[in-house]
Amino acid sequence: MHNILIIGAGQLGSRHLQGTLLSKNELNITVVDPSQESLNIAQERADQVQYGNTNSTVSYTKHIPKHESIDVCIIATAAQVRAKVTEQLLLMNQVKHIIFEKVLFQKLVEYTEVTQLLSDSQTEGWVNCPRRLFPTYTALKQYLDVSKPIHMTVRGHAWGMACNSVHFLDVFAYLVDNSALELTESKLDPELIESKRAGFYETTGQLNFIAGKHSLMIESGRSNTPEVMVSIENGQAKYVVNEVGGTWTKSLDEDEEQFTHTPLFQSQLTGGNVDELLASNHCGLTPFGQSCELHIPFITALLTHMSAVLNKKLDVCPIT
Repeated sequence: MHNILIIGAGQLGSRHLQGTLLSKNELNITVVDPSQESLNIAQERADQVQYGNTNSTVSYTKHIPKHESIDVCIIATAAQVRAKVTEQLLLMNQVKHIIFEKVLFQKLVEYTEVTQLLSDSQTEGWVNCPRRLFPTYTALKQYLDVSKPIHMTVRGHAWGMACNSVHFLDVFAYLVDNSALELTESKLDPELIESKRAGFYETTGQLNFIAGKHSLMIESGRSNTPEVMVSIENGQAKYVVNEVGGTWTKSLDEDEEQFTHTPLFQSQLTGGNVDELLASNHCGLTPFGQSCELHIPFITALLTHMSAVLNKKLDVCPIT
């Protein structure tokens, strides 16, 4: 019997629960959320799936357990409390692996603090950026020659640049085998967009990054029609993923091939990640240290920009 803990039973946490229940392993799952309503929704969603192992059990509570030995913990809380929750968890329990949701943390200092916490408690951290597990990107990676510069651009509208860029920073790092990301230029629009959640903001405009000899440009326009196109140039070859349209193409000289792009849902992924961690102490998600290397330049760029626009020095980045 393996002990699994899920902290945060909201939209994403409940999908993680569904995914975990598909595991063939016998699991003792505890779901934690201060909101009874969230726990109720999680329970409803758990009842919608067929357990991968009929002996697995789920219990629901409002408090983080104490003095437990936990194999895998998934922290799917809101970003602003994630560092605090991690500290609380690790002070009171032994945890082998933590899968963190993203954006990881809103304060730059928390990246250093949590890195130290994980090191002190000998806990492995992973960050849930699942595009690197999508069939499109794993297939595309096989074609790339990292000895030649890879130029990737992400363009679109209404795709949630502030809260979703980390997904594309991550898939870029995965494709080019390099997470030493540096911001080279910030051309974000001077107007911030108030997010659906009070006190949070969205951005439009452009950010440019490099990792070694490879480059990444991320851009969001101001139209309300959702669109995300990922283009990758590598030597003579060009690849284009239409994330909204569900296709991707591979072009070389005059030849062009088209494939289907199928995103995977969280409920399809978590069980596999948990099983891999239990079997081998490893999984396909992004190691925590690498993800920090991607988050820090991005969060720094947003903090600088938002501080200038709002005319006050922010140390908490107001994105989810």
